[in-house]
Amino acid sequence: MMKFSNDTRLPVILQAILFIIPVNIYVIGDWLASGIQWSLFRYQQSDLGNSLIWFTKDISYLQQNLLKGRSVLAAECDIIATLLMILAFFILVFALTDKPGIRIKYGALCSLVGGVCFLIADIIQYGILFNGSSGFIIPVGIPVIFIAGIWMYRTNFQSINLEKPDKPKIS
Repeated sequence: MMKFSNDTRLPVILQAILFIIPVNIYVIGDWLASGIQWSLFRYQQSDLGNSLIWFTKDISYLQQNLLKGRSVLAAECDIIATLLMILAFFILVFALTDKPGIRIKYGALCSLVGGVCFLIADIIQYGILFNGSSGFIIPVGIPVIFIAGIWMYRTNFQSINLEKPDKPKIS
């Protein structure tokens, strides 16, 4: 039975928590629609009804050319960010079994770059001040992603010894 130290499970738990923290709260246009975006999906309310939109639906919107202009670039950045967050989670899970120190750093870097991609998507869509003709956005979860990623990267996680320790030789 493998024995994991508690400190190597913390990054996995933290990365999982990042999936349930809202990344953005946004309003489209002059309150034509509003919603909350998480890493994997977004919930949107408009006059046409309420929608739960998974990131895979954004991929199909891009494939069908339903998005135009800067919305295409913003959606691409959002999709890349989501894929990086998923990749970070799996890297951190694999870090539990072998070479946790370096893998946790790789997972942290994926998480940080994912946060940067979310931020770039917000700037592309809404402008540098997060407010423009296409509405406004409040990036509530992006600072949390940055803090978590920096903490995971800077913390020195001990290696896990999965083998039994060698018995000392008696001379």
